[in-house]
Amino acid sequence: MKPLPFVYRAPKKTLLSLSAFAAAASLALVAQAPVADAAATRADTRPNVVVVMTDDQDFRSMSTLPNVRKLIGDKGTQFTTSVVNTPLCGPSRSTFLTGQYLHNHGVMWNDAPLGGYDQVDNANTLPVWMHRAGYRTIHIGKYVNGYGEDRPTEIPPGWDDWHGTVDPSTYFYYRTTFNDNGKLTTYGTKPADYSVDVASRKADRAIRTAATKKKPFFLNLAPIAPHTQEAEDARVEGTPAVPAPRHQDEYASASLPRLPNFDELDISDKPATLAQFFPKQLTEGQIADLTQHYRGRMGSLLSVNDMVGKLVKTLKATKQDKNTVVIFTSDNGWILGEHRINDPVTSTGMAAGGKWVPFEGSSRVPLYMAGPGVPKGKRIPGVVTNADVTSTIVALGRARPTHPLDGRSLLPALRKPSVLDRRGVLIEAMTNPRNLPKYESVRTERYRYDLQDDGAEGLFDLKKDPYELTSFHGDTRYAKIKTILRTYLLKLKGCKGETCQTPVPKLPEPGA
Repeated sequence: MKPLPFVYRAPKKTLLSLSAFAAAASLALVAQAPVADAAATRADTRPNVVVVMTDDQDFRSMSTLPNVRKLIGDKGTQFTTSVVNTPLCGPSRSTFLTGQYLHNHGVMWNDAPLGGYDQVDNANTLPVWMHRAGYRTIHIGKYVNGYGEDRPTEIPPGWDDWHGTVDPSTYFYYRTTFNDNGKLTTYGTKPADYSVDVASRKADRAIRTAATKKKPFFLNLAPIAPHTQEAEDARVEGTPAVPAPRHQDEYASASLPRLPNFDELDISDKPATLAQFFPKQLTEGQIADLTQHYRGRMGSLLSVNDMVGKLVKTLKATKQDKNTVVIFTSDNGWILGEHRINDPVTSTGMAAGGKWVPFEGSSRVPLYMAGPGVPKGKRIPGVVTNADVTSTIVALGRARPTHPLDGRSLLPALRKPSVLDRRGVLIEAMTNPRNLPKYESVRTERYRYDLQDDGAEGLFDLKKDPYELTSFHGDTRYAKIKTILRTYLLKLKGCKGETCQTPVPKLPEPGA
C-alpha cells in the first residue's frame, strides 16, 4: 500500500476558596438550560480566566518555554499526564469549545463535510456560556479550522472582543489576516508583523481594556506556533515553522532528538500506525527534513515564551494577576519520526511530522495552571483530558452549559489529586478522507489500550515502556488487564456527560 499522510487540513477581589469553586463545579455541570446571571449586577468575585493554546505542540518541547515553567508551572500546578480526545486540530479545538468528546460534538475532521468550523454547534459553546454568566469574552488567534474562509468578517456567537485569524492566512507567520471585531487587517512582512507577536500585542490591549470593566474576563489566546507554515491554499502540511527574526539563530543548527522509538525497527505491533503506511525505515533525506521541522518548531516556540512573559507582565500592570487563573496547553501533540511516523504528502514534497495517532507524542500535551486557589509548585500525575479544561473553566465562571459535558472539573483534583485515581479518558479518531484507521483508545495513568475499527489491538504499559516500543496485547501476563480495559473502552466509546466519568475497575499487576 502506498504510504498515506497522517496529517491533513483543507481550507475552508475577594477570591473564592477552592472548595467554593468545587461546589460551583457541581452546580454548573448539571445545569442544562441558559439563565440570566445576576453576577454582572453585583460585586463580582469570580476570577478572570486566560487560556494560552499553542498549535501542534508535543509535551516534550517544554524546555524551550522557561516562562511557562517558571511563571505558571512553579507558581501553580502541572498536570503531567494530559491527553487530548482527538489528536487533530479541528476536532480537538471543538472538544475545548463544547466540552464534549468527538462522538458527541461530531466534528470528525478539519474540513467539510466531516468537520471544520461550520460543523461546530457554535450557539452552544464555552464563550456563549461564559458571556451569559457575565464574563467579557475575548478571542485572539486561531479558532477552529476553516474559520473565515467563506465569511471572513463573521464573529462566532458569544465573543465580545474578537480578533480571530482568517483561514488560510492563519498558517502564515507573516501576511496574516485578523478579523478585528468585524474589520479585516492584513499584516505585512516586517519583523513587527510576525503573527505570534501581533497576537501578543492584541492580548496586551485586550487585557488593559477588560481591566476597566466591572466584570471578569475570559481570554482565549491561540498563537499558531509551532505549526507548519502552509501553502497558500492550506490543503496539506507545509514547510517548517518560522521563528521570529530575533530567534532565528537559536535552533538553526540544533540536532533532531533521537528518542528510543525514533525510526523504530519493528512496528508490526503498532495497530494505529500500520506497517503498510510506513513499510520502510526513514531515509536520510526524510530525517534531514524532520530536522528542519524540529528547528523551526522549537524556534517559533521561543516567541510563545515571550508572549507568556508579556502576558504575565500585563496582568501585573493592570492589577489583575491576583485574580486571574492562567491555563497553558496545546490542541494536540506532534511526532517527528517516532515509530517511523512522518507525513510524506506536503506542499513541497518535504517530509513533515504527524499526529492523529494515539501515541504519546501525538495525543499527550502540556497542561499548566496557576492563579487563585491553585497550589504552587505541585505536579499531579493522574490522567486528564482537554474536555476537563472546559469543565474547569465552566466551574470557575459558574457558567451554565446547555448540554452535558464529558469532562470533569479539575478544581477538586487541585485539592485532592487522588480523585483522579482509576481515571480513564477516551482518545478517538473517526471516519476521514485519508482512509486512516479509525480507532478508540482508553488512557489511564499507566496504560493505554487501543482498538482499531478492523479489530487490531494495542496495549502499552507506559510505566515500564514510556516510549511504546512493545505492545503487550498478546502477552498472557497482561490478559486480565486487557480484558478489563477492553470492556471499559466499549462502554466509554458511547458515553455522554456523567457516564464518561465512570472509574476504571481496579487493575491487577501484570502476571497477577
